[in-house]
Amino acid sequence: MGEKKENLVFDGATLSPKIKPKPGVQLSLPIGKTTPSGNAVARHYKHAAGKSSTYAPQVVDMIYHMSRHGSLDDDHMRQFVSAKLRAERDTQQQQQPVTWDQLVFLSANLTRLVIDPYREKCNSQVKIGAERPRPLVLDWPVVYDGIDFRRVHESVLEHISEASVQAGLAVAVDAARASKSRRIIKIDLSEPLPPIGNTDAIEITAPLAEQLNCQMLAPSIEAARKETDGQIPIGIVAPAFNAERVVDETIGLDIDFYVSDAQWTCNQRPVDVLPELAAAPQLHVLADTIERLRHHCREESINVIYRGGIRGGADAGKAICLGATAVAIGLSAVISLGHKLTSVGDEAKLIALLAAKPLDADEAATSVYNFTKSINMEVTMLARACGKTSVTNMEPEDLRALTSEVSAATGVPVAGKDYNFRHLDN
Repeated sequence: MGEKKENLVFDGATLSPKIKPKPGVQLSLPIGKTTPSGNAVARHYKHAAGKSSTYAPQVVDMIYHMSRHGSLDDDHMRQFVSAKLRAERDTQQQQQPVTWDQLVFLSANLTRLVIDPYREKCNSQVKIGAERPRPLVLDWPVVYDGIDFRRVHESVLEHISEASVQAGLAVAVDAARASKSRRIIKIDLSEPLPPIGNTDAIEITAPLAEQLNCQMLAPSIEAARKETDGQIPIGIVAPAFNAERVVDETIGLDIDFYVSDAQWTCNQRPVDVLPELAAAPQLHVLADTIERLRHHCREESINVIYRGGIRGGADAGKAICLGATAVAIGLSAVISLGHKLTSVGDEAKLIALLAAKPLDADEAATSVYNFTKSINMEVTMLARACGKTSVTNMEPEDLRALTSEVSAATGVPVAGKDYNFRHLDN
């Protein structure tokens, strides 16, 4: 009498049947997957999967099982197909993370007459606080921000400052940090007002997002105005956690710009040296800020600097299309210094590397300058492709969304349809 055939149990992730390990053979087990009886489900094929994003180990396993001939009877095949369909159904229901890559530019042929890129130049100069006697003028729509310069090696600020001088840009630092370039001084509500006489702009922040309200900000703004004689622009951070409320409560404080911080996602301000390493940026903060400015009829008079996850010119151009006057680069500027990085995920290791391996000052500054110049060249190239002669003329109509998630976050219609998935409460 033959042995009773054991029922196979299929896993919706790897679609592998339960097998019994052979003596002395170590099997590779999918993480966190077990059968109803508690036994681990094993993948028992040796292949080069994982080197390709298209052919991941799960996909290769699926192909192996689908090509298996004679080893599964009809009942087991039905179980296998059922598990495969369930896995595909569950994967489709997973919400995709919102990224800049899910936004694309429209060709000028689809929106307006094409300019002559050989005869018409594209202006990339922008002004923050244009109504002030001394506005912050940026030759390119970029600032260096998103780095806690107090907790990295001093050479990082030196190299980036030198690049900023060459490019005609600004660096956001605390008042105690000296810089050769134009400075955006960061003022914390929890600390006494520092000396701010020699600065080009002021950015006011707080330890908690809930503290960014009219009552707490008014004294600091008044003191800063008095200290600078009202000559320079003053701005407030608008966190992704509550940007709409911050704008609504502070719109009457006579400020010049908001910093839409896509990395500030909870009530407490990020404590990381490089917040971009901690989590993906929340792109909705830019649309939240711009919509509230438009609601108060201040979109034209108050500028917005976007901060969080800008990796290159395409990201910068998309942020400018959505309403940003300029973008902040932080982690990407650190990477561009020229260190030979094998991994960018561990903040402690990255900071240690910045301190342990000093770079040639001229070469490092030139590297950051070249990277920033490339960003500006790409932004102006995209602006001209959209039929614009100035980066300030870029607009949301020059974009289309590839997913409903990014459409809901940014308010950009989905490509191929004229539908906006962003739902407003008012």
